[in-house]
Amino acid sequence: MLIKRGRRMNQDPLFSSAGELANFVVTSNLIDYDLAKNFEFQRGQTAFPCSVQPMVYHRTPNRTIVVFIPSPDSTQYPLPEGGDLVPSPEFKFLCTKECPSVSINRAALTLFLSLHGHLSGLKAQLTDREGQLIITGHSLGGSVASLFTLYLLDSMDKKRKCRPICITFGSPLIGNFGLQHSQWNSFFLHLVSNKDPVPGLFLPSSQSQTTVYKPFGTYLFCSELGCACFDNPDLILKLLTVISSEVAGGLLQVVDYGEILRNLKNKAIWKGPQLAGERFADPFSAGIIMKLETIGFDQTKLLQHNIDIRRMEAEARSLTKKTKASDIKELNDIKKYMALLEWYKKKSKDAKKGYYDCFKSGEFRRDIAVGEFMGHLTTYWEDMVAEAQWKPQTEGASFRTGWLFSGTTYRRMVEPLDIAAFYRDGGTDYINNGRSQHYKLLQQWYEEDVKPPSRDQLDSRKEKVSDLLTEDSCFWAYVEEAILSCESLKNANSSPEQKESSWDNLVMFGEYVMEQIENYVVSPEIFLEESSFMKWWGEYEDYINTNRNFYSSRLVNFMKRRSYKQYGRRAI
Repeated sequence: MLIKRGRRMNQDPLFSSAGELANFVVTSNLIDYDLAKNFEFQRGQTAFPCSVQPMVYHRTPNRTIVVFIPSPDSTQYPLPEGGDLVPSPEFKFLCTKECPSVSINRAALTLFLSLHGHLSGLKAQLTDREGQLIITGHSLGGSVASLFTLYLLDSMDKKRKCRPICITFGSPLIGNFGLQHSQWNSFFLHLVSNKDPVPGLFLPSSQSQTTVYKPFGTYLFCSELGCACFDNPDLILKLLTVISSEVAGGLLQVVDYGEILRNLKNKAIWKGPQLAGERFADPFSAGIIMKLETIGFDQTKLLQHNIDIRRMEAEARSLTKKTKASDIKELNDIKKYMALLEWYKKKSKDAKKGYYDCFKSGEFRRDIAVGEFMGHLTTYWEDMVAEAQWKPQTEGASFRTGWLFSGTTYRRMVEPLDIAAFYRDGGTDYINNGRSQHYKLLQQWYEEDVKPPSRDQLDSRKEKVSDLLTEDSCFWAYVEEAILSCESLKNANSSPEQKESSWDNLVMFGEYVMEQIENYVVSPEIFLEESSFMKWWGEYEDYINTNRNFYSSRLVNFMKRRSYKQYGRRAI
């Protein structure tokens, strides 16, 4: 799905909604009695040499569980170094243009780095393993589990069908805004008891105060009455703040998540698949108010803490509907504008001029109307490029791959028209003075992705060259500069140095054009009688015949022999 700048991309997530993830985890065997026993095992341990120890369980050939078990002391006093956030170069793959650095809780990051040697080996062991992979942890162990999951996801093949699911229990927030915009949000489920203050440990006691900490992933809030899941970060932040401020006993209170898991599983089984699905349905269909009441947030408490659920729900619903409708209409419009440009290109070719020169001259009404098509297309692709820059580095690369072909076609079709307008208005040196950044990035990403053509691909180009869009979208800018160089050579006021520089530019231009021709990457339209290229050739040939009669080059020979008349019909 394509989107505009400022909106989060509709990705291909692991689960389509918070409810789907929560329902899948609770009603499946991902969290079962064996995992609950791990919490009992944790409570029976003495202090570890390190605050967290990773343990790997291969329950079946098709399922691996990695449990980050915290030391008993760290469950009651997690992250004793405090709640400050520090930039993390280790997670720079999450950086975006809008959020150029991702900050992680200092203590959680320190602990993760202290285990880095062991975790690097574990990552290598798990990266190619088939089947389900569950990464989990309680309290401080959940913080490290989240960081390890991000670390693992970044190294995994994007085509891998089975990705890890991270499930944490009563874990504090670990990062800032940068974590929220990862493509991997749908791989994280955080269970929080309404009696556990630890998840909101670093949040201010008053909602009037701001915090740099931001939740990411899906949150499953649990109480004695049941549970409710949410993925709206603003609502999650408010709920965590209220729970943390209201729970009596502070950090000394121990929450038995093992018992919570068993109760959840029994309730889900007792309700049956259909009702279990309803319990974890999307907030729009199940009713967000009813969900909040299930975890102890009745209307009185919501008003007391100034949580306006109806407004939040209405805003989310409105944004979703508008986004979907807008995306569909916008995509259809883009296809329409590209089709109109194709029609314009054909009409211009019939006029023996080519669409570049037709647009530059602006003789007909259709030439003027093309400017409107260009404007819509350019706005769209500027937004797309900005969106790719805004996303985390690895996610942005994956995002670009999905539409790079369309973006390249757009660049090759539309940039020549921008060049035409630039030189029509008296501009010079388009490459340095007029080229838009989004064209530069589209070209850069294409060149990073494309491979040199094989012999078979070159042969295939010969067959299709008559319908080709010139691959170098800046071709016409080089033609215009070559025309200016010819004018400089003929200008009596040009200095010897200027003339020598102009001649050198023309020699290089000739080599460039011949390379394009021999590789079949330039459209035959450049050889139309009224094209700017043929205008340049006329001036260039006249100069050679008058001033450099013995000069010869591959392009000069090609043009003088009129070999271009066969270009696109058979091999040269």
